[in-house]
Amino acid sequence: MSISRLGAAVFLSLLIASPLAAQGTKVGFVNTAQVWAEYGPAQEATNQFQAAFAGYERELNMLRADYQQQAAQYEQQMRTMTPEARQTREQQLQNKAVELQQREQELTDLAEQRQNELYNPVLEEIRAVLEEIRVEGGYGLILDAVSQAILVADPALELTQQVLTRLQARSGSEGGT
Repeated sequence: MSISRLGAAVFLSLLIASPLAAQGTKVGFVNTAQVWAEYGPAQEATNQFQAAFAGYERELNMLRADYQQQAAQYEQQMRTMTPEARQTREQQLQNKAVELQQREQELTDLAEQRQNELYNPVLEEIRAVLEEIRVEGGYGLILDAVSQAILVADPALELTQQVLTRLQARSGSEGGT
């Protein structure tokens, strides 16, 4: 996270937390990095994902090495090739590069899908526990100490509609003047 984004996140969390604290709303925080590092199912999901990702990486490395080897062979042989043979090899290399890019995208998509399959159930479980703690402890908000994001909040604290209503009222009154 860049300094400006971190500063903005801290500023926003202070903007949110300060009035809530003044109103008596309890605000808590959780270090999600620590929860993820110490919670068994999260560690297991991470290990499974890393193992799957290592397989994807191995395959990509082999494909890249094969492409680089073929490109190097072409570089060595191109001076002795006829123009037609050179054009054919260049087209083959171009096709190989496209295949490599396509496979790289496929493996990236597979990795993302696998990560979601492994992480989402754990994240849902953590969110459910956070919501239980929020309700039981009477917290209005529970923030993430790592990202400064709101993890769970009392729906009664939702102000989005009020903000939109006022903005629309202002834009309506400004448009009429």
